[in-house]
Amino acid sequence: MSLVNSPWELLRYKVREIGLRGSLKVAYLDCSENIIYRAAKHFPSLAISPRSIQIECTTRCNLKCTMCEISYWSEAGGDVQVGQLQKIIEHLPKLKRVDLTGVGEALMNRGFFEAIELLKSRGLYVTLNDNFTLMTEAAARRIVELGVDQIFLSLDGATKDTYERIRVGANFDKIIANTRRLIEIKREMGRKHPEVKINTVVSSSNYYELPGIVELAHELGVGMVQFVNVIVFDHTTNLGTSVLRERVRGKFQEAQNRARQLGVLIKIELFDKLPVQRCDFPWRRNFVTYDGFVHPCCYTTQAGDRSAQNRRSFGNLIGSSFETIWQSEDYSNFRAKMRDGVLPEPCQHCPKYYGKVDSRAVKLAS
Repeated sequence: MSLVNSPWELLRYKVREIGLRGSLKVAYLDCSENIIYRAAKHFPSLAISPRSIQIECTTRCNLKCTMCEISYWSEAGGDVQVGQLQKIIEHLPKLKRVDLTGVGEALMNRGFFEAIELLKSRGLYVTLNDNFTLMTEAAARRIVELGVDQIFLSLDGATKDTYERIRVGANFDKIIANTRRLIEIKREMGRKHPEVKINTVVSSSNYYELPGIVELAHELGVGMVQFVNVIVFDHTTNLGTSVLRERVRGKFQEAQNRARQLGVLIKIELFDKLPVQRCDFPWRRNFVTYDGFVHPCCYTTQAGDRSAQNRRSFGNLIGSSFETIWQSEDYSNFRAKMRDGVLPEPCQHCPKYYGKVDSRAVKLAS
């Protein structure tokens, strides 16, 4: 993901939002992780234990967002249980950061706060992604008390009409009020965390509101917005932005100009794919489903058939060590393909990277 602003602007933002101490902590985690990543990629046989990982909190959700695969699922949702989470963490002895994320709404997991307590008791840096529909006064206060480090508000529109048309079942005014209140509670309690950011999935349904989202972020007191491209699969082909490329670029330029005027930082992940050799997800940020299955990243699990996805996972972290999974023949071959410029079959719908066609994908298609 590319930062539009300069490194100095990022540094000033970080110090302002989370203080010098918090900024140095994040910088240390980033630098140490980068060294390990480069070493592991250069020496394929090197066994690694992740410093960062994504763990799915739940696949249950209270919304039916038009761009989300879960809106089209027929299978029942599930939650990560605290006992399972503990086993996963025990198999990751070097872990420093957890992104408690996934396709569901985290606060629908009844064990959510107990899970956060477990992660923070291990001294882990915790990031959440949330739609803020269930961010009550009590929930917001507890999140601040527990020391959650970072939370992304999923906000896909600057107006009530656009937002509610995309996030079906949500109330725009309530979301905005809940966001304001969380930020107020931080101030009342004298806390820097959680650092609140906005994540916007850009599609044909909302690209024209990108400047408005920046303005709304500034109004709310949120200092960073990241724009990511919609993932196109069978049910979302009409939401793709490739045919609107120039229009989207124009609106993004407007958003960028407005952000500079208002002092809001922007990260983008739109249009231009990179060679798969540049992908670092398997080395940096593996994705673990709520029931323990290990995938190279969250994108490979977003195809509308979780059972089939888990059958092609590389192992289960509840019952196996990460080292065993990492050094398995299947996962080793997967990473070798990436190094050779081949886009592995599970990655065929990746919105970020491109590569040569995997022979396995050709066989499955035929």
